[in-house]
Amino acid sequence: MFYLILVLLNLLLLESINFIYCAATEIQFERFEQQLGFHLTNFSGLRVRKFNRTTWILDGEGEVFVDFTDEYQISLSMARSSLGNNQWNEYPVKISKNKMCSFLNEHYKEYQPYFIESTSFPRVGEEWVCPFPKGRYWVRNFAPNGAWVPSFVPSGYYRYTASIFDANDEIVLQFIVFMKMKQGYM
Repeated sequence: MFYLILVLLNLLLLESINFIYCAATEIQFERFEQQLGFHLTNFSGLRVRKFNRTTWILDGEGEVFVDFTDEYQISLSMARSSLGNNQWNEYPVKISKNKMCSFLNEHYKEYQPYFIESTSFPRVGEEWVCPFPKGRYWVRNFAPNGAWVPSFVPSGYYRYTASIFDANDEIVLQFIVFMKMKQGYM
């Protein structure tokens, strides 16, 4: 009887560990838009498209016409719509205004492992990278991995807005990415 209880406890422990480690976040692109700043960049060739039956990807290319130096600042904000009905609530998670080079060498560098293999964007290593250079850039078959999303972020539709400000603190470039996130267990 003792062995049976021990085996059952081990099975229960293994199942609970398996349940904890199988938590997953599924992310699906909905749309990508460049709202402003076509004189600075043109990423109208970047599209969300269906890759297979269950995966939507970001694919295409664009061009940056200027070097983005520290005279530009960038901020990222996030809004959530629980039903996807365009009733957006600003989410408290955001990256406040940073000078472009600081952003590139801090926040961008931290998250680049999640997308860098699918893009030709600059690779930031140990050396300081500045400015974000002008040129043609591509994104190929990028399907976001949910590993970077904290488990407390609820399921729903999300709108990520990247705004770039000039020296006069006016928004001169803006990108919006719409995604659907689903927290669950695999």
